[in-house]
Amino acid sequence: MMPNQRPNSSAPSTTATTHKEETENQQHTNGTKQQQQQQQPPPTKTTNYYTLTPHAATEIHNFKYSGADLSLLYKYILSPLAQFLVDYATPITVAPNTITLFGFGWMMVSYCIIWYYCPNLNEALEGGSVAVPGWIFLFNCIAMLVYQTLDNMDGKQARRTGSSSPLGLLFDHGCDAANSIIGSANWIAAWGYTPSVDFLQCWVMIFFPMGIFYISTWEEFFTGSLILPIVNGPSEGLLFGASLSLITFLVGVEIWHGTELYDAFVAPYVNNDDGFTLPEAIVERIPSNGIRNNDLMLIGGVIFTSIALTALIIKVARQYGAQTLRHMIPYFVFAICTYVPFALDTTIIERNARTYLHLSSVLFVEMVTQLMLDHVTEEKYNPYRVALVPLVLFTFLIVGREVMGVVDMMNDRVVDDYLLSYTVGVTVYLLCKIRILIHELCAELNIWCFDIVTPRNATTTPEKKVN
Repeated sequence: MMPNQRPNSSAPSTTATTHKEETENQQHTNGTKQQQQQQQPPPTKTTNYYTLTPHAATEIHNFKYSGADLSLLYKYILSPLAQFLVDYATPITVAPNTITLFGFGWMMVSYCIIWYYCPNLNEALEGGSVAVPGWIFLFNCIAMLVYQTLDNMDGKQARRTGSSSPLGLLFDHGCDAANSIIGSANWIAAWGYTPSVDFLQCWVMIFFPMGIFYISTWEEFFTGSLILPIVNGPSEGLLFGASLSLITFLVGVEIWHGTELYDAFVAPYVNNDDGFTLPEAIVERIPSNGIRNNDLMLIGGVIFTSIALTALIIKVARQYGAQTLRHMIPYFVFAICTYVPFALDTTIIERNARTYLHLSSVLFVEMVTQLMLDHVTEEKYNPYRVALVPLVLFTFLIVGREVMGVVDMMNDRVVDDYLLSYTVGVTVYLLCKIRILIHELCAELNIWCFDIVTPRNATTTPEKKVN
């Protein structure tokens, strides 16, 4: 239930190793984000960039990264392992972004394999046109561990080669953002959820990890530092997700649909006359046949993350003002509009499960990478995302059809074509935006994206070099 976001050391300054060091470092910052923007001199340069403003092109050179991971698992196991692999198994000529992309590639391969065998996500339990082999979940477990290790290695390689840059930070977090939903989709398949029947559970598994990721980025936007707690997504979260896939491989997906956990830990406290008993309001909502193992684990994760996120939001809002909550608007609009229409008509998700996942992924990556870019360049974040407009319109149309009965044109064919066209369109837009942004950052920082050997101003024609 945690996002794959780690303090990235592929940025101009090295990552703090202790909370005390991080606190001392943060005390030397220039106050809040708003105060920093007021102190900035007017831009002295003009650019022909499409994405970067003159102010952003200036500030990108002044960015100093600050972050720390307080996880004991990371400190004593994951970080030393990554450092060993960087020192003894990674050529000095390999670019950090290449390591990042290679790790993301493992997750993409795993996603495509599970997509082939489980196009509707529930074939592992319900069966499908193609028999679902258990090894696909073993591969997903391995892919997640490889991704986690490589995600830890890229920053260490950047420090080793002296190639840290804001581009590395954005590239790493962009891949992490995309992976947050890829991992969730694979977990849904491993747990055997049926989207049209278990839509609420599927929605929670998708949007809680993304919510944690977005709120962490939102916090970093205002505080200037990314401090991961002692239990976090990139360390314990990914390891937990890999364990789920491994259990499915070893035992089968049916294990998640039993009630062993409920019988052992919850049932003794239902209508218990001899001691502690659950409140009647909770007991009334428990199904007569108990709570499935996957549902019970999901409930526990939701409670834990909800408490942590609420405390974090209150902390930042108190410190930097209630106006900081404006930056939360796009995510909450996004989350609501990807729940309401599909909950009103679950046949939509039944026909378009993968389209729904892909649309959610590209919309999330677009908004969270823009938030990170504005943090790096000291720009003001515009919470009103144009890419969300068709989604809001779709929500109103489905609500009008299902609740008010006033929109007759939204038949199944129109709905499916609308979602597919929207997904393709916003994907093309995002890919173009990413390509242009990488090109402009490379040009401004005088670097290549996947090459740390060839100088940018080499005798070869730079325009022919692929960033």
